[in-house]
Formats: sequence, structure tokens, C-alpha cells
Amino acid sequence: MEPDVAFIEKFLAREESDALLDRIRSESEFKQNQINLYGWKNVPRLEAWYGSWDYPYSKGVALKAAPMPDYLQVVIDRIAAAGFGAFNAVLINRYRDGRDYISPHSDDNYGDAEPTIPSLTLGAARPCRLAKMITGSKLDKSTTVEFVPGHGDLVVMRGRTNADWQHWVPKTAKPVGERINLTFRNKSVPET
Repeated sequence: MEPDVAFIEKFLAREESDALLDRIRSESEFKQNQINLYGWKNVPRLEAWYGSWDYPYSKGVALKAAPMPDYLQVVIDRIAAAGFGAFNAVLINRYRDGRDYISPHSDDNYGDAEPTIPSLTLGAARPCRLAKMITGSKLDKSTTVEFVPGHGDLVVMRGRTNADWQHWVPKTAKPVGERINLTFRNKSVPET
């Protein structure tokens, strides 16, 4: 059984990808957050969160929401126009080099058992791996599937992928350039 993943190469053309990467580098306020795993440690990447709600993850850590900039709304609209759904928030992870990574995890589904989570890569190509969960967070590594999205490529996790699989970007000792990844989320937020 394979995960339900669409891999769209060159979702954004080179010029669009370059312009978006430049905008994110110059305007996003990345933070070096900390997580409590056997003591407080730096998250091994930089993060920025845009949307209308604070984004809680892992042991009480929450990213504070920043208003959605127009240049990110354009990407959200483009994803919707491609038929992948409506989104109202984006998490940007900045992997400065091969030492930055993200461990196996599933994205929060906000009550949706079959969420669609688009993921756009800018900059250097890095492997994104998925493996099926056996129980809890234990993975069956024999089911590992790998995608290597490059500059402007979109990976869309759909259906039961987020419920039944975990995904990660491993660290590497190989020389690799900076990778910026945007994952798009949707959550109904009560009006105030």
C-alpha cells in the first residue's frame, strides 16, 4: 500500500520560485524555537507561521500567528486553483544546511481524518520520506517511500496519508544548500 501523494514538479516556474524565495528570505521573521525533549533544545530548523491562529505543536510549544502576507496568499490561491483545496495558514520551515532536519511526524489534522496537506519546496532539493505507522508512532521502515522535491515542486499528501503514515526530512553530512519548505493548513476559526 502506497501513501496517497501527488508530486507536481515545477508547480511554480523557476522565475516564480526565485521571486518567492527572495521574498521569504527578506521578509519572513524566522525564529529558532525550542522544544522540551528530555530538556529544552533548539528545534533543528528555523520556523515562521502565518495564519489567524497560534499553531500548537509538541508538548505545549506554540508558534505565534503572524498575518498572512499577500505574496503567500497568492500561493494559497494558486494551490486552490489547481484543485488541492482551500487553505488559511502556512508553516515555513527553513533548513539552513544538512544539519537541519525534521523527525518523523504527522501533521495536525484539526479533526479531519483525511486532510490534504500541500508542501512546496524552494531552494535545495532534500529527500522527504514517508513510512507507514504500525502502532502509535512506531514505523514500518520497510514501507518507506522517498520523494526528492526540488525548487518549485509541490508534494500533496491526501486521503489517509496523514493518519496512517509519518513523514520526515533526514539530516545529512553531505553538502546541501538551504531549503525552504511551506506547508499549507486549513482550520475553521470562530469569528470574534
